[in-house]
Amino acid sequence: MGLTTTISPDSSFDKIINTKTQLHINSPMLESLALSKLFKEENSKVWMKVDALQPSGSFKIRGIGLLCNKLVSEKKSKDDVHFICSSGGNAGKSVAYAGRKLNVKTTIVLPNTIPEATIEKIRDEGANVIVHGTIWDEANTFALELAEKEGCSDCYIHPFDHPLLWEGHSTMIDEIYQDFQNGICEKPDVILFSVGGGGMMIGILQGLERYGWNDIPIITVETIGSHCFWKSCQEKQLTKLDVSEVTSVIKTLSTRSVCSEAWEISQRFNIKPVLVTDRDAVEACLKFVDHERILVEPSCGATLAVLYKKLPTLLDLNPKNILTIVCGGNGTSISQLNDLLQTLPK
Repeated sequence: MGLTTTISPDSSFDKIINTKTQLHINSPMLESLALSKLFKEENSKVWMKVDALQPSGSFKIRGIGLLCNKLVSEKKSKDDVHFICSSGGNAGKSVAYAGRKLNVKTTIVLPNTIPEATIEKIRDEGANVIVHGTIWDEANTFALELAEKEGCSDCYIHPFDHPLLWEGHSTMIDEIYQDFQNGICEKPDVILFSVGGGGMMIGILQGLERYGWNDIPIITVETIGSHCFWKSCQEKQLTKLDVSEVTSVIKTLSTRSVCSEAWEISQRFNIKPVLVTDRDAVEACLKFVDHERILVEPSCGATLAVLYKKLPTLLDLNPKNILTIVCGGNGTSISQLNDLLQTLPK
């Protein structure tokens, strides 16, 4: 794994950041023999973009690292910088990591449903953690108010709705395209990934547009009870879940709506949204750690569940090269997954 990301000439990324301050790594593109074996009859290969190996534990550091570097570069002194971020866990961990690496003050606001182990990981990065509200939306409202009160609204970091976040996340596709050109992998026939607020989706789709890969079908995955993008697709307009509809135990996916840019860019692609259960996602995580020795949280497991269950939405595309984004996640352990599994209906 190298530390340098190759960016297309029209990208603004290289104008903002260089390899000395880049906070993410080039994650590996690997074939999963265990998952490919499931598709032996279909003669298909399953490829993994393993962002679970990012130093912050998830893909989030790509965009957050870019944005944090930009904010620091605009200030005369690091003493003038105070990152404030609301999060379901992974964005907060990435902001805290960025704050530690860039040596700036950081405050993370989390809802009270986030496990204590996740909170401890964020505190270990040196961040101040405030617990507020029962869902991310409530934590976000508090974070915005805090940023205004502290006089640092310009250093408030949204976990998924900012152009520089999307630009950073799009480097995932830059790396995949480079691997394709270098003969490491084939061009994907389909790409699978999870959707929460839509930040990763925007980055991926922007990257695909950059290389003219708009023709690749996309399968987006959510859990029942965090299905805001799926519902928008069903209603053919951007919609917002009622608070009572946000019932999934997978809190890093549980937003009431994707951001408007996610909905708008999705209209330019062949996207097939699917839903899995919380149990499907947790079981997939446990299978995956056995098969690949990589521990991910259920928000990532939701996408892996599509592969393990061989859902018809995927099989109907008859893909020979399946790419799944292993986006990672911090809020889990094997014992937590097993404990959670016991609470979920079969």
